[in-house]
Amino acid sequence: PSAANADPSLVSTLQGPVQDAIAPGHWLGQFFGLNSRDEVWEFAASPDEVSASLVAVLDELTPDRRTKLLIPEFKVARADASRVHVLTWTKAEWLDSLDVTFAKTPTGCRAKASFYATGFFPTSLPFAPLLNVGMAWLPFASPGPRNTMLQEFRLRALKGLLDKKLGVARVR
Repeated sequence: PSAANADPSLVSTLQGPVQDAIAPGHWLGQFFGLNSRDEVWEFAASPDEVSASLVAVLDELTPDRRTKLLIPEFKVARADASRVHVLTWTKAEWLDSLDVTFAKTPTGCRAKASFYATGFFPTSLPFAPLLNVGMAWLPFASPGPRNTMLQEFRLRALKGLLDKKLGVARVR
């Protein structure tokens, strides 16, 4: 498979949901901000519309854009008006999770977006979830392009695409 279509291996496909459920890389990482990023987004659209638009944005990512975001493969695990949860694999099969929860507001909806690394070892390594539990104490960074952390870079790009999909005018 090419970088833009790096289907996860059988081992990653089997271990991914387990690692996603326990996410040992996020236990301490969320406090250091080295491998995770949380943001709050406001939209003048319903939670249903924003959820559906986010899934559409992901589905419409070109192979080139997926490569640039370092998410050549992903699986939408849940998508409804309350939450979108996505498992994303890098080419090397590190598993990162995107979790977005939605709450209705008087003017539309508030989305709390979180993108985080689930573990130090890639899910292609046999017993990765167990090994990652053992390494949960070790904070590790996820550097990204343009001198940003990877999760910050990804969330900024997805937010921009989501704004465009929803027809949101950029405020400068």
